[in-house]
Amino acid sequence: MEELTKEEICIFIEKSISDRQYNDELLFELPNTTIQRVKEILYFDLTAYKGVISSHSVRHVKHGHPNDVEYICEIMEIIQNFSKVQKSITRDHKTGASLVSLEFYKKYDNKTVKLVKLKIHREKRLELKTLFVKD
Repeated sequence: MEELTKEEICIFIEKSISDRQYNDELLFELPNTTIQRVKEILYFDLTAYKGVISSHSVRHVKHGHPNDVEYICEIMEIIQNFSKVQKSITRDHKTGASLVSLEFYKKYDNKTVKLVKLKIHREKRLELKTLFVKD
């Protein structure tokens, strides 16, 4: 599995938004720099994890934060060159189970911080949950 390009991600986003019946996911390798930095900062080992972007998550971002969808194209840049990463725990509304997520923050020129929140699955999947501009 080779590294995903920005163009491939953007094409996937277009398909996901233009066709509501489209139901697919993009799988990608996590960059080694990301795995190392997360391990150093959070003592959390992402070795053998795959990154996942689902068409459902793209539509979720589009619905909740329509101006921020374009930043999903930057997901490789965000997780590789984050300015901050932290673990968060939320409760699943349906099951009541605790969900562990990683939040990646990245500063862009306009001083806005972008956030990618990825939930961690037992199947070693780091899946995009949401992404938005944080003022």
